[in-house]
Amino acid sequence: MTISGQIISESPEIIDIQFSGNDHLTTTDLLSQTHLKEKRLFSQGSYYNRHHLARELQKLENYYTQHGFLDAKITDSLSHSAGNEVSLFINVTEGKQYFLQNVTLSGNRIFSDKEYLELIEYQTGSSFNTFMIRENLIKMLALYQDNGYPLINIQDSVVIGDSISLFINVEEGPKLKIGNINIETPEQIAVKVIQREIIVKSGDVFSLTNIEESKRRLYETSLFNSVNIRMGQVDQEAATIDLDVEVITAKFRGFDMNLGVKQGYIEQAVHADPVLSVGLSGSWYHNNLFERSRRIRIQTKISTIYPAIFIPQQFKLDLFYIEPWLAKYRVPLTINPFYWYIDNSRTDFKNIAYGLRAIMTYRWFRKIKIQSLAEWSKSNSVGTPIESEELYAEARRVGLKFTWDERDNFFYPHQGFKLIIEPGIVGYGLGGENNYMQLQTQFSSYWNIFADLVFAHNINIAMAAQQDQAIDIPYEKRFFLGGNSSIRGYEQQMVGPMVSVDGELVPVGGNFRFYTNFELRFPIYGYLGGELFFDIGNLWSKFEEVKLSELRSAVGLGFTIETPIGPARVDYGIPVGLDSDIKNGHTHIAIAYVF
Repeated sequence: MTISGQIISESPEIIDIQFSGNDHLTTTDLLSQTHLKEKRLFSQGSYYNRHHLARELQKLENYYTQHGFLDAKITDSLSHSAGNEVSLFINVTEGKQYFLQNVTLSGNRIFSDKEYLELIEYQTGSSFNTFMIRENLIKMLALYQDNGYPLINIQDSVVIGDSISLFINVEEGPKLKIGNINIETPEQIAVKVIQREIIVKSGDVFSLTNIEESKRRLYETSLFNSVNIRMGQVDQEAATIDLDVEVITAKFRGFDMNLGVKQGYIEQAVHADPVLSVGLSGSWYHNNLFERSRRIRIQTKISTIYPAIFIPQQFKLDLFYIEPWLAKYRVPLTINPFYWYIDNSRTDFKNIAYGLRAIMTYRWFRKIKIQSLAEWSKSNSVGTPIESEELYAEARRVGLKFTWDERDNFFYPHQGFKLIIEPGIVGYGLGGENNYMQLQTQFSSYWNIFADLVFAHNINIAMAAQQDQAIDIPYEKRFFLGGNSSIRGYEQQMVGPMVSVDGELVPVGGNFRFYTNFELRFPIYGYLGGELFFDIGNLWSKFEEVKLSELRSAVGLGFTIETPIGPARVDYGIPVGLDSDIKNGHTHIAIAYVF
């Protein structure tokens, strides 16, 4: 590569990026659309690569096209400086900005002109965004395909003058039902295992949504690496279309093992010194037991504290057996016998427990999930962070968890809501030595104000009631509050009732919890985002002790970085109101939003 007559053997670093000619879009806005970075005091700049730069410039031209600048052209030039560094100059020729004047539809019978115009968000005089219109026409295709028109074809064209005239021609095709469903059955998989996961039947009106749901259900069996359901032969006289189902099987059996070393706190440790722990975990699974898609997994986890690395302080063993269908209903049943042993000498906590869980789950199109739980367990626990006592000898409980999720995105919601209601009963008519009830509820809602600016709100209420006030709810089953997932600005679990142990406050949990969160989420640059938040709530021993005057609150600022598993979050909260005398706030680091 040659720059200004000099031969550069390595890719030079970009130390400065300058835009010119961008009269309608800001430099900050344009840079946010690319992966190009200037050299900063504490960070390196991007390294110049001709092919990479060409892709980034094409992104910018596409971005201009989205704003109605159909003739925009972007060029670049470089200026070399000492030390194998370059300055990048990006010249923008914006051209004319075009606006949408009118839309002409033809061939549409099933959906009216008004329905089309609402879907493509047509507004007279708005800047012409060809990408948005194409995306919305794809939604219209899906709408046809959900109503029996798989052969739908939509073509659009434009006439460019002083403004844009958009023409949409629709070829709807015939309304079709499902004909034959042809399944290519692999070895070791019974055909009925595949058939029962496909929710469309012969004679049903063609529905793309139901076909996609069938594919997801087949993937959830863990039996297949690839699933394809494609349209087959069309019978014009019978008005039917066949479906061809093709699958590629996955590995049914496997074994995995993990070894980890970490500096931190082991489970059940409260206000203990950081320790070096060594953990070993492993599991064996079989996903096609008896060739009927039944699953079994044996999972174990052992951890110990240095230097006593040959004496395990924690041992857990779980067996999971999953029956995917109960009779004729897709309600997976999980049977989970378990055993665990914990010996935390630093907090004098010892626990030996064993029991059996049964879990049933029902899902409806990824929106609604109902999960039931029944558990019998035997537990001998001594040495809590409060005092040495036996917490409980036996617990028998049943619970239900209802989830209704209408969010538009699991990791980065912009609109919608999520509702969780989770009641549970321990003892009473089920037997056992402890009798109490718990109810937890959560409602989160999201509003996309404009662009990527999102206002989010969450409210969480949890309550418990005991039959015998002389018998405490087990420590690990009580409600706690404070920290990175509830009220930020406070240490973990340090909001609510406390006791003094050796001159140090220790949380004891409570039976009534209320807190609510308000967040304003916004983009900053590229993958970096920010949030302003206000958290308020408290935890009480009993509902009768609730006083609004005792609510604790905190305000703060957070930063997020987009990752494939959700936002990596760093929040800094400062207590206000009753605890405004606390001078120091707290920093919280976590993956995923608080709600």
